[in-house]
Amino acid sequence: MTNLEKIVMNVRQCFDQLWSFKLRGTDTIEISTPYSTTTSKFVSIYVTERGGKFIVSDGGLLNSEAYESEIDYENQCLLKILYHFEAFYEVKRTQDKKGVKHYYMTTQKENLIPNMVYEMAQFVSMCASAATVQFEDPKEIEERNSFRTKATSYISSNFKKYEPKFRAPLDKEEFRSVRFSVLMERRNRLNLISYVTGSTAANFRNSIARANMNFEIASASKYNDYIDNKIVLVNNTADGFVLKQIGKQLNILEEHTGQEAVQWSEREKLLAVLN
Repeated sequence: MTNLEKIVMNVRQCFDQLWSFKLRGTDTIEISTPYSTTTSKFVSIYVTERGGKFIVSDGGLLNSEAYESEIDYENQCLLKILYHFEAFYEVKRTQDKKGVKHYYMTTQKENLIPNMVYEMAQFVSMCASAATVQFEDPKEIEERNSFRTKATSYISSNFKKYEPKFRAPLDKEEFRSVRFSVLMERRNRLNLISYVTGSTAANFRNSIARANMNFEIASASKYNDYIDNKIVLVNNTADGFVLKQIGKQLNILEEHTGQEAVQWSEREKLLAVLN
């Protein structure tokens, strides 16, 4: 055996040792792969046998930040990358009752599973790594995440009967990129809420523009007749809330929604609107 052949054998042996397997219940096996992310986390893939077919999935780990990278579904740059990978690898997506997204592939042919495990591991690795790229100013990201956390906590506590869905698309197929901060559905009626905030006046105007575009699309969609409220929840405590610089844009948004924006300092007004 030549030195080069020894090197190949050593590489193969080392990679083989990075694979591990663990049964999860009676119909699922977890496969820990040698594929890793830029956060130094190895990718795990789950194979489930159910109803005469095999499901190869990420187990919801990509969306649950198990790889120490957050998939920000409001970041249009990241979404373009994510959708590209979904299309390239033909990965499907679903969401469980807790709102966790699961990415998966299915087959009835057992011999295709190794290739699907490979492709799903590649998909998870690249998406998790892409999510760590800084597309925006860290201060703006912190502002948006902070307000989202506060607003979501308030709505979760006060509107449980609506079973609110957060950062939800208007439609999983036709309008999956049209996402609202909160989507409430009750008795076949919809209430849409968009959070608007920004660390600077320019970022605040961008947030208003995104909300306006989403409401315009919703108004032109087949769901318009079922929408009761189009609500803008404005973070008037943010540094970017400077009325002289954002007032015109905010007025245009209110004209389009037909409702006065609700300011965060007066969030109790939501109770009167929605209850």
